[in-house]
Amino acid sequence: MSSSVIALWVVLAGIAAWGAFHFARRDPRSTSLMKLTFAGALLAMFGLALGILKLPPEMIGEGLLAHAMLFIFWSMAAVGAPLCVGYIIGILIGLRSLHDYAS
Repeated sequence: MSSSVIALWVVLAGIAAWGAFHFARRDPRSTSLMKLTFAGALLAMFGLALGILKLPPEMIGEGLLAHAMLFIFWSMAAVGAPLCVGYIIGILIGLRSLHDYAS
C-alpha cells in the first residue's frame, strides 16, 4: 500500500474515533452498542465481499453480482472500512471511559 492510502486511512479512522468517543460518552449505552453492531456488520460485509472477490472469475461471472461486489469492495476499502474501524475504536474507548467514571 502506498503511503497516501495509509495516511488517508489514519486520518479517516482518527476523525471517526474522536467523534464516536464523544458521542459514546453522551449517548445511552444501548445506543452506543447498536452503533457498534452496525459498524461491525458493515465490516463483516466488507470481509464477505473480499472473500467473494478472491474466488476464481469463473465462479463469480460477469453479471450484476460481480459489479455489485466490486462497487461494495472498493468503496468500503477506500472510505468505509477506516470509518468503521475508527468508529468501533472510539465507541469502545468512550464506553470504557464511562466505566472508569462510574467506578
